[in-house]
Amino acid sequence: MVALAYLGAGSHPRSTGAAPAQLPQVGFGQATYTFAENAGTVAISVTINTAPAPGAENNVVVEYLTLPGTALEGVDYTRAAGELTFTSASTSTQTFNVTLLNNAVSQGTRQLNLALRLRTPGTATLARGEAVLIITDDDPTPTPTVRPTTSTGTPIFVDLTEPNDALEEAYEVQPGATAICQLTLWPPGDLDYYRFAVKSGTFYQLTTSDLSPGIDTVLKVYNQAGQAIAENDDFGPAGELHSQLVVQADTTGFYFARVVNKSPADAANRTYCFAIDAMEQPTPTATPTLFPTRTGSDTCEPNGRLDIACLFGDNQSGPFNFVPPFNEGPDQDFYRIWVKPGVTVTCETNQLSAVTDTNMIMLGPNGEDFNPQLGNDDKAPGDRGSRLTFTSFYTGWLHVLVGPVNPVPVAQAAQFTYTLACTSSVPPTATPTTPFVPPPTGGGGGIIAPTITPLPTSTPFDLSQLLTPSPVVIPEVTIQPLPTATPPSGALQTATVNVTVFYDSNFNFTPEINEGIQDVAVALYDNTNGRLLAFGYTNQAGAVRFEAIPSTGAVRVEVPLLNYTQIVGTGESNISVRVAPLPLPIGIP
Repeated sequence: MVALAYLGAGSHPRSTGAAPAQLPQVGFGQATYTFAENAGTVAISVTINTAPAPGAENNVVVEYLTLPGTALEGVDYTRAAGELTFTSASTSTQTFNVTLLNNAVSQGTRQLNLALRLRTPGTATLARGEAVLIITDDDPTPTPTVRPTTSTGTPIFVDLTEPNDALEEAYEVQPGATAICQLTLWPPGDLDYYRFAVKSGTFYQLTTSDLSPGIDTVLKVYNQAGQAIAENDDFGPAGELHSQLVVQADTTGFYFARVVNKSPADAANRTYCFAIDAMEQPTPTATPTLFPTRTGSDTCEPNGRLDIACLFGDNQSGPFNFVPPFNEGPDQDFYRIWVKPGVTVTCETNQLSAVTDTNMIMLGPNGEDFNPQLGNDDKAPGDRGSRLTFTSFYTGWLHVLVGPVNPVPVAQAAQFTYTLACTSSVPPTATPTTPFVPPPTGGGGGIIAPTITPLPTSTPFDLSQLLTPSPVVIPEVTIQPLPTATPPSGALQTATVNVTVFYDSNFNFTPEINEGIQDVAVALYDNTNGRLLAFGYTNQAGAVRFEAIPSTGAVRVEVPLLNYTQIVGTGESNISVRVAPLPLPIGIP
């Protein structure tokens, strides 16, 4: 399976012939927009200083996109993406909307990033392509509640941070604040999740302390995507049962921590403390750079995930490369094309540099593989380009993923270039065969029936090695069903779902006992209202089971790491998610 991508600037507009200094300038109307979290839908302005010249070829098209900062998508705001078109007759200022999500929790000021990308580089220049939307909190700071302690003789069972039994319910903790104490891990099996804001490059130390006898903590840290990145049971000499971890944030946003009790003793009236400290504060940057893209990356970057796939039009082509826009790579390029039933799309890579060797796969509207999979390495022996053809049976996005066959050295990445070309057409109606007519006696030619050439069949090739996760050995399976609200009418239904994630090392498309991938997150949602029903991780056999999960209708099963989605009904369902084998290099240098 394949994971995540964006809209890119891949078109080739006709130049107006004007010098760069004469082109209109387009960009955000402000560098900063500030709204209260209860403002609902807010408008973001984009302006152009000079109207484009008349003619469709001079229209200025920009794409807009929201990106997370300290504000989280789906928690603090709803993602917005699209495009605006400025013509000779349009107004100089246009707007797009961003929906802010209100909640009853005091979270302080948060911000999200706004980005513009020029789709028609020959018609204008980008003046201000980045801006920040600041969300102010409308909730009062909660008043601390006096709670019983062991000194009062009143047993402590559930602490004041509950419910915080899942990532979605994580209790927010501020790095550098005083340790939170009187925390409990009751009843047995209780999970305590915490959320804390991080800044890219900063180190954070997380510690559990002041453990009551009968408490033995295990601490685990997750990154912003919900992936486990570090874990600690006991820290210090033998007999010390508290936990401590130091992690460095690779993004600006939110990380998560989870604390569980390893001790089998009764946890009632037993407590612990939890604290997070920032160990190093980097020098603040006066103007943060939203897209610190590496010099030499192509015009579609960043497009390394499915949700930011580069928009590709009908009968379009463009030059690209494998220069990673951030960090050290690797670079993979997602593109998306709008299709309708009956439309045939053919995409191919050509004009490859001497060192480029491409792979290509086609994916469905949600990034799912087709059955059979559509993939191609080489068009023909000796031709390192790739070509695939797909005839659509649905209306929506067709995703095309292009990646290098072998790892690309970052220092030489600019030399790995290729051109992607895609054409769309409706398959012609087959011409009826005309029967052969014998020539007349006096001579002359007859009519020979035309031959219909069949469309070429794509060579199946699996490119999932670009996104194949490395199995992580974590000795536990956690399933946390969430409380389910009573639907407005009708009784709840139940569904039992078994999910197996396996690395198909022997390529037989069947999960074997030693092929399970452990600690892969699986989530269940109510497909009627989008509510999270349950969340768990696969065990050592790659399997996780959700027993009798109540919902108002169909259940949506998601494996976020592999971008896999499946809708199931009531009763028991069995789902196998295959990760294709990773080809090994021919030799080790």
